[in-house]
Amino acid sequence: MPEALEGGENSACTPSCPLEAEDAELTPEGLALLDQDPEDQEGSAERRRRRQLDGLIVERLRTEGFVGKNYEKIVDRLTGYGYHTMIKWAASGEIFRKARQVGRPVPADKITLMWTAEDRHGVSVDSVLGGLKVFRTYGLIEGRWTPQGGANLDTYFLGAVIRAFPRVYIRWFDSHQRGQAELDHPTGEGVSDPFAVPDQRATDPVHAAVTHDYVDRLLPLVKNPQVREALGWRALGYTQRQAADRVGLTEKALERRISRVRDQLTKQVRPYELGEGGAR
Repeated sequence: MPEALEGGENSACTPSCPLEAEDAELTPEGLALLDQDPEDQEGSAERRRRRQLDGLIVERLRTEGFVGKNYEKIVDRLTGYGYHTMIKWAASGEIFRKARQVGRPVPADKITLMWTAEDRHGVSVDSVLGGLKVFRTYGLIEGRWTPQGGANLDTYFLGAVIRAFPRVYIRWFDSHQRGQAELDHPTGEGVSDPFAVPDQRATDPVHAAVTHDYVDRLLPLVKNPQVREALGWRALGYTQRQAADRVGLTEKALERRISRVRDQLTKQVRPYELGEGGAR
């Protein structure tokens, strides 16, 4: 198994969130979309040849019980391919569109484009491990992958990884939200930075976590220093009017400026929510 996947704790998807059979239900339509790689210059005849070769490989592995050196060699190749593809797609946000293509969309309110490289690594590793589990069980052992199915082995494996991704990602996102809320609401005394924790007016931790995530999404798009400061006050639990007063704006003026930033955020996230081609 590639070094990047070794020693992982599968922390984003623990045994309490097992992957199920539905994660491996790759529809012909979904596989066709995955197989339409704009960078892939192979013709249909070459793709058929690859599927036939993959079929011979799978039959050989079946006679060996899907264990041993040959199986491990195939697993190394597939997981390496899956990991590097996932890292690229996670960084660009393409993975959210791919998940929607195969019928497993991530809810729009959980999509973030500002997760760290470490976060993307963890989710990518766990998605590959989850995809490998369903690929081996359903694709190989139960024989759901066939050369006549329209997808080569690489594409089928990647489809399993993509279908594992939403469950892994959502679990990471929810855990990250809880962890961030705890960091933003320490119980100790002696906090020196007044912007480090919400004001006592923000008594609802769930509301505070949502507000912090909302502000985290908006801040990178905000250039106006007054609006940035106002968002900081909002994150501390102040009302829109109180935040506006503190930065020298009227409540309506602040709302208009925040609305423009919100529109920018919507345009940024919308392609990953709907996929290419807009609303369906």
